[in-house]
Amino acid sequence: MQKTIFLILTCVLIFSCNNDDLPEKEITQNCEDPKFPCPIIIGEEKTGCVANIIFLAEGFTEEEIPEFQNLSNIAKQAILDMEPFASSSNSLNFYRVDSPSLTSGIRTIEFTSDCNGTTGTNTTSQTPWSVFSNKIGLERLLGLESSKRDTLETLYGRYSTGDYAYTIIIVNSSGYFASAEFPGITEYNTISDPKVSNMIVSKNDSDEIFKFLIRHEFGHSFGNMDDEYENSESNCAMKLQPWFLPTIPKLNVLTHNPDKWFEGSRYSQTGYWREWNNSIMRNDFYSTEFSPTQKSIVEQRLVDAIGCN
Repeated sequence: MQKTIFLILTCVLIFSCNNDDLPEKEITQNCEDPKFPCPIIIGEEKTGCVANIIFLAEGFTEEEIPEFQNLSNIAKQAILDMEPFASSSNSLNFYRVDSPSLTSGIRTIEFTSDCNGTTGTNTTSQTPWSVFSNKIGLERLLGLESSKRDTLETLYGRYSTGDYAYTIIIVNSSGYFASAEFPGITEYNTISDPKVSNMIVSKNDSDEIFKFLIRHEFGHSFGNMDDEYENSESNCAMKLQPWFLPTIPKLNVLTHNPDKWFEGSRYSQTGYWREWNNSIMRNDFYSTEFSPTQKSIVEQRLVDAIGCN
C-alpha cells in the first residue's frame, strides 16, 4: 500500500512544476464578499493535481498586515520542512488573505462548565473572523462562530480540489492558542458536505512554537489525526464537543498495544496507545518528522487531497 502511495505521489511530482521563486500574484477569480480581500497566491499557482492551503489574517490591523505576511511565509515553510509534504511541494498551492482588523488582537469569552467552573472574561474586538479564546472553558482553545464558519465555506469551498480546501487562520496573539477541524467534519450542522477544513493558530513566539502549532494543527485539519497527549482538563472539556472526540479514534491512535507502543493518548492516560513516546501530535515542539504510522496516514491523505486517481 505504501509503495502504491509513493508511486502516485512520484507521478504527481513528475507532472508538476515548481516556480515558488516567481512573484506573488492575485488570482483572477472574483471575490464573493467585498469585505474580504481576494486570496493572493504565494509563488506560482499550480494547476491539475493540487491541494490548496489558504492563510487568513485575524487580529492584525492594516499596519500589522506585513507581520501576518511574514508569518504566512514562516507557516508555509514549516509545512514544507516535513515529509511527505516536502516531496509533494509541487502539488501544493499556498495562498494568503490579507484581511485586516479594526482592532489588534482577539477577544475572549467567559465560559462555565462542570469541568473547571467559570473561566475567562467577555471582551470585544473588531476582526474579520471574530475568533475568540477560551472555547468550552479551555483558555488555549480558539473558537469560531457558526456564521463565520459559514462564510469560510462560501468564500473558499471552491478552492477544494481532490477533497477539501485547507484554511489556516493566523491570530495576532502571543498566547499559546490553537484549534482545528478534522477533514469533512465541523461542529455546525448548518454546513452539509463541507469542502473547507479549517484550523486556527496564534502567532505565539513567531518562531519555533509557532511552527509547532502550525504542524500540529495541520496534523488534525489535513492529516485527520488525533491528539496524542494526556490532559485531564481537556479530557473533561472535549466531551462537550463530541464531533471532535468520537468514540472511534483516528488511525494514529489504537485501542490496544500492537507491540512496544506507549499508553496514553486522546487526553487519557489509559485505554489508548501511540506509536512514539513523543511526536508532532503530542508535544515534540522541535520535530519536523512524523512517526512511521503518522507519515503513512498523511501520505494517503495527500493522495486524496491532491486528487490524482
